Amino acid sequence: MVLLAVAPAALLAAPSCALIDATLAGRAEAVPTLLAQGAEPDCYDGARNTALIYAARDGRLAIAEMLLDAGADVDWIDGEGVTPLILAAFKGHVDLAALLLDRGAETGTRDQWGRSALDYALRRGADDPIARMLRAALR
Repeated sequence: MVLLAVAPAALLAAPSCALIDATLAGRAEAVPTLLAQGAEPDCYDGARNTALIYAARDGRLAIAEMLLDAGADVDWIDGEGVTPLILAAFKGHVDLAALLLDRGAETGTRDQWGRSALDYALRRGADDPIARMLRAALR
């Protein structure tokens, strides 16, 4: 009898997504090719993170724009209830937050800790540019 040791998380993990791999590596030049070859803009990993989630987290504006142009869900919610806008606000990526808002991102979503994008932006103060954008969007 042969027993295979497989971690339980590996059994539940989503298949590999080349768009996520390219985004994590910062390879913006690979994204159009992958999309042209039929890559799903909203493919996700075992934590329900998409390439757009990683682009928002890492401030990869060009990649985020390509993904959104290809139909990626601007309001995707990952396994922790976090959206691209929440991550952009948390990380202070002003241009990325502006892009997401321009593309219609929902401003009132709260993550599993009950925090919104505005809550994270306000951690940098009331004059934070993302906080100002979010307050304007809420009007």
